[in-house]
Amino acid sequence: MQAVGIITEYNPFHNGHIYHVQQAKKLTGADVVVAVMSGNFVQRGEPALFDKWQRTQMALENGVDLVIELPTFFAVQPSHIFADGAIQLLSALGVDNIVFGSEHPEVDFLSIAKQAPTIAEGQEFKNHTQTFASAYAKQLEAETSFRLEEPNDILALGYASAILNQQANIGIIPIQRVEANYHDANFTDEQSIASASSIRLALHKGKTEKIKNVVPEATKVALATAANTIDFESNFWSMLKYRLTTDTVGQLGQIYQMAEGLEHRFAKTALNDSGPQSYQSFIKSTKSKRYTFTRIQRTLLYTLLNIKVDQMQAAMQDPYLRILGFTSTGQQYLNEIKKQVTLPLISKVDSSLAKSNLRLDYKAGKVWQLLANEGAPTQDVTRMPLYWEK
Repeated sequence: MQAVGIITEYNPFHNGHIYHVQQAKKLTGADVVVAVMSGNFVQRGEPALFDKWQRTQMALENGVDLVIELPTFFAVQPSHIFADGAIQLLSALGVDNIVFGSEHPEVDFLSIAKQAPTIAEGQEFKNHTQTFASAYAKQLEAETSFRLEEPNDILALGYASAILNQQANIGIIPIQRVEANYHDANFTDEQSIASASSIRLALHKGKTEKIKNVVPEATKVALATAANTIDFESNFWSMLKYRLTTDTVGQLGQIYQMAEGLEHRFAKTALNDSGPQSYQSFIKSTKSKRYTFTRIQRTLLYTLLNIKVDQMQAAMQDPYLRILGFTSTGQQYLNEIKKQVTLPLISKVDSSLAKSNLRLDYKAGKVWQLLANEGAPTQDVTRMPLYWEK
């Protein structure tokens, strides 16, 4: 069977994702669609709107055949680590191609990726008036004439670089985003496709009715019935402030990505009685030209989850394939490839596994439950892959 891979968050699943799945099958002629999907927390450091099981169900009902979890230690990372982890998993699963959205699908990302390492190596980043991403984009443009600044293009270059570095036998097929851009904050009633960002914003404002034309029925049902984190920020801030005010600066300094004195800034801001009194205001108070909003968000999540440097580094060296769900076609594909798969396949998590190999995902799942509305189900121990009969 021929497999096509897609890398996604489905936060939440919307009509643009259906288009993506359809195009992936159409352009490749694949028999099976394999999705590597972020677990309960997404790349920018926020909890996913719905848990990984609810999002898996939405995917299976709308054309995906096999859903594999992108573990927390890959999912909540800068684009190059996120991409590298996703490609590792898809390569282990034997996919032939990956299909992804891009702002510039005509660009030869593999060609640019071949030049990119020479730009990054040996150039120490010392300019604290801009982010590394901005400085890197300028260097890349000088060498290749391509200005890297759009979010999907950044991921596209990450995928291409990961394929080259891993010598993975995977083709890449970029497709043009339609109707909505990644950062669009609004959409009209006439649109059938909207960005995930604009959908989340509408939901945060309580405008559930507004999204009826841009999401499938499965998402509408989930909004009416499932636990979610639409209003997560109050709970997140309470738990985070406890960590920031009770841990010592030395303890905070051991957190992953807590670099260059950031722990001092976090602690000082949190302990200031007249300082920020909400999650968003805390981020705005601590961000700088050096550290982006997203970088601060991710570091705050590492802090909340108490992920130390050595824990994250060790976890990234021990990846696995956690099966979240499959259709009959996906199950057939798993049976076909299981003897050739190069990473451990995990379909059931017991308490021993949750406290060892999957400890970061287990911890993340527990915290997601605390951030969600009442009734959030158990995330890992005893949960079996979902099955959807086409």
